[in-house]
Amino acid sequence: MRSLVELGDGDRSYNQDVMDRLVTRIGPARVGLDGLWLALSMGCRRLRLPSGIAMVLLSALAWAQDGQDGAGSSNVPPSRQADNVAIITIDTGDGMIDSVTAKSFIRRLQIAENSGADAFVVELNTPGGEIGAVLEICSAIKASSIENSAAWINTKAYSGGAIIALACKDIITSSPAAMGDALPIVVDPLRGLQQLPPLERGKLMIPLISEVIDSARRQNKSDYVYDEYLVQGIIIGVELWWVENKQTKQRIAINRDEYRTIFGTEPIGSPPRLGSASPGQTPEIDRTTIPVPDGMQGPGGNRTEVEPASPELGAVASSVASQQEFASRRPTITADDRGQWTLIEKISDGSAPLLFRENDLRHYRFSANDTPIKTTDDLQAWFGASKVRTLDPLWSEGLVRFMTSFYVRGILVALFILSFFITATHPGMIVPETLVVLTLAALLIPPFLIGMANWWEIVAILAGLLLIVGEIFVFPGFGVPGIAGLLLLFVGLVGTFLPDQGSGLFPDSPSQQRDLLFAVLTVLLATTTAIAGMWFISRRFGTLPLFRHMVLQDPETSADLLYAMSDASALAPILGDRGRTLTVLRPVGRVGFGEGRVIDATAESGYIEADRPVRVVEVTGFATIVADEDETA
Repeated sequence: MRSLVELGDGDRSYNQDVMDRLVTRIGPARVGLDGLWLALSMGCRRLRLPSGIAMVLLSALAWAQDGQDGAGSSNVPPSRQADNVAIITIDTGDGMIDSVTAKSFIRRLQIAENSGADAFVVELNTPGGEIGAVLEICSAIKASSIENSAAWINTKAYSGGAIIALACKDIITSSPAAMGDALPIVVDPLRGLQQLPPLERGKLMIPLISEVIDSARRQNKSDYVYDEYLVQGIIIGVELWWVENKQTKQRIAINRDEYRTIFGTEPIGSPPRLGSASPGQTPEIDRTTIPVPDGMQGPGGNRTEVEPASPELGAVASSVASQQEFASRRPTITADDRGQWTLIEKISDGSAPLLFRENDLRHYRFSANDTPIKTTDDLQAWFGASKVRTLDPLWSEGLVRFMTSFYVRGILVALFILSFFITATHPGMIVPETLVVLTLAALLIPPFLIGMANWWEIVAILAGLLLIVGEIFVFPGFGVPGIAGLLLLFVGLVGTFLPDQGSGLFPDSPSQQRDLLFAVLTVLLATTTAIAGMWFISRRFGTLPLFRHMVLQDPETSADLLYAMSDASALAPILGDRGRTLTVLRPVGRVGFGEGRVIDATAESGYIEADRPVRVVEVTGFATIVADEDETA
């Protein structure tokens, strides 16, 4: 048998046919094969290996390389194929996407980028959440250095989850799966879900419509996939029909006006494919035109002009147009299109935002997969990947979310005020002073980490505490320092409940005004609870086992001290009573008033030596102010 190197010019066609078949099997210009291929070919020439042996060696090399590429990679399109895939989970269950979610997502996306991931998957199972956090996540997805991205709806992507899904390069679905219903609403604690006022709707509609239009155009540079009317219908319910061009077979959604233009008649009253029910009991949509606030109008009329899916979005679409980077691929419907389109079905009746189920997502070309992707193995095969890694949120991020909830923070505020009161009125006790430090840290550190606290808020809280301490120990009474301290403390605590100015999307929007009101009410309720605790402790301090064991007792004075704390009403002196200091007042100490009455009193001048005669010059709800009788005589 002749070897490959012995073949003459007349046999070059056979030689080329062998090589072509091998290249077809191995793959064109595969990275890492070129050098080995050349070396093996030269070896065949020098060693005069038979062509059959050469084919076996080259085929074995191809099979080895196939094994390195991972199962199923030969069937994966090059634009999708990725060796290393990172899964970033957004699984909030019934909870909301919030600023903690956004910061956690960005942190994990940076890990994927720094670790050399070729693609990342956003696994979604969420009912939605805060608009600012959702838009922050979308911005991070689009700005990522990893261009190959996919949203894995497993199993629901409602509201903000749908907007995040559209921001990814592809959408893939599990079974079951659902996406849509992103109507911006207000959640009222008493009345439930409420529609936004018209002007506020316009403020929120502009960034939302702009985001989904940008996603539709950004992902469809080479081919028309996401329909711009359908993505608008996710934000606000619109009446739409699905039609197909008879020549190009392009399918688009059209509204009522375009229906009349294409078919020359009023739309028929057929039932829509997508039902009108919404999973979150979405309030009835206001069909009036959505106004755009002053300063948010766009010039319109440029190459990125946006066609509104419904008449009420006209002003919003004009403003959104100036924010678009990519031009629309949607054909403009004119009278010349009459007879060029075929009606397929009615999509929706406009009574609710669009909600797509698993089959609907494939039908309207949102879903890129034909069969459900249920496991990471399915995901690995879909990408043709060799490695798939999941990046879940850290437990500390869950702790921060728990610590920044309104209810937990209300409890912390009450504990902080109560422990501060005990520390101020009974100094020297370890547990209350420790609680002051711990609760203050728990109130300040978690919100500061997620952008819910500014330095000015922390300064306000600390300054307020210093003024209150000064009022108690340096400037006895209840004057300007005390009032100023209380106001600073209140404003600082309320401020830690709210996002900072940079992350707050619209500070005057109903949702953020509601958050401000809820923060004020929470701090007021916590303060009221703390005051009730102060009153109870002031009357029962000595009889409570917990507090009795906290006190560092002096064997000679412990009986007097416990007696002094047993009943405040029986021990409380009146204005003008005279007594003698049992300890140094710096400015707080113990004063005896005869008949075994011993109370904690505050020096008017800030310092009184022990065993000095004193007189009561002022009595408040929480302090007895005394002055050295010799100095006041």
